[in-house]
Amino acid sequence: MKRQNDELRQEELEELNKGLKDALDQVPIEEEEHLKEFQAVEEVPEEEEEQPQKKDSPLRRKKKSTRIATGVLVGVLAVLLICVGVFAGLRNAGKNSLIAGDDINITAPDIEGADISVENNGDLVVYNGQKYCYNHNIITVLCMGIDKRQEETEDNELNNGNGQADTIILVAIDSETGRCSLINISRDSMVDVDQYTVDGNYAGTDKMQLTLAYTYGGGERNSCRNVAKSVSNLFYGVPISSYASINLSAINVLNDAVGGVEVQVLEDLSAADPELELGATVTLKGSQAETYVRSRDAYSGDANSNSLRMDRQKQYLSSFARKTLEQTRADLTVPLTLFDVASSYMVTDLNAARVSYLVSLVNKIGFEESSFVTVPGEAVVGEEGYAEYNVDDKSLYEMILDVFYEKTE
Repeated sequence: MKRQNDELRQEELEELNKGLKDALDQVPIEEEEHLKEFQAVEEVPEEEEEQPQKKDSPLRRKKKSTRIATGVLVGVLAVLLICVGVFAGLRNAGKNSLIAGDDINITAPDIEGADISVENNGDLVVYNGQKYCYNHNIITVLCMGIDKRQEETEDNELNNGNGQADTIILVAIDSETGRCSLINISRDSMVDVDQYTVDGNYAGTDKMQLTLAYTYGGGERNSCRNVAKSVSNLFYGVPISSYASINLSAINVLNDAVGGVEVQVLEDLSAADPELELGATVTLKGSQAETYVRSRDAYSGDANSNSLRMDRQKQYLSSFARKTLEQTRADLTVPLTLFDVASSYMVTDLNAARVSYLVSLVNKIGFEESSFVTVPGEAVVGEEGYAEYNVDDKSLYEMILDVFYEKTE
């Protein structure tokens, strides 16, 4: 498959690989201690991708099971970004291009009963009497999982088969402390979306599901930037440093590339796969990975019925991260190999310098399940019969203050 990422060229990967040997002497021993308890398992072959089914509804309507698969896939992408440059060292060029600097323009919502004042374009906020200063050390990377199998839409002039951003995760890293937050944003969040024709002409802005910012963004890089703009607007102007999108078809490839992922089954899925009984310990191989993270009763009628499935997604991603780190300790080229495999399915503006700097920061504290947070809100069925996610403005803004700001006197 032709590489979609024209930034991470082969020579850049070779440059990182060449530096691995010299970097061994620079890695503190304590940063490797958390890798000792894990064991590798054998590799299995890639499973064939399921063929799409014809849809008779607009692009806003799609199979809910696909969303969770891309959710895990985007999390895996975030893990690879964290792991691939662990031993490459700091890159000043990467740091300078990722940190937003002093030029910000962050606003605040109008929340009933809350006392909010914003000064210096959002650099200083007073919220219910507490002062907050924007943390200019924060670096953000928007990770997206793209599903191109649902290509039918009422607006073919705008879509052109771009697909949808099924899952959106905003990775926020403090370049001073290494603190990393993975913020899960619902694809159905109702936001303002810019729309472009297949020729790149602006066609207007409407409020719709966030997933459609990719569909109507003009394709690949332009679509990634369009989603980044909508996410930044949703977060009241928080700057997005960089982006990376990955195609859904990569999930089986990456799962099998690490030899499968071991989980203790959280929910009885034996109807879909006899091995996936509640409480069983299973090394997911091939199509089992998709089955484990996608299966649910799509016709239950409960808008929040995917909570158990989201727990499985989080469990799978954490296990994948530990497995990757464990294998990296035995073979330092593993992250580069995985990232090279993922690059065939990716579109990103991250280059070797940015990745190297980025992951060296996260390596300060490692990868924990507690790093995951979700934009708060309520899932409902809209007037037109499509899923909509109404973000809780108050709770979202408090999350923004917690992640992107620091309390001050």
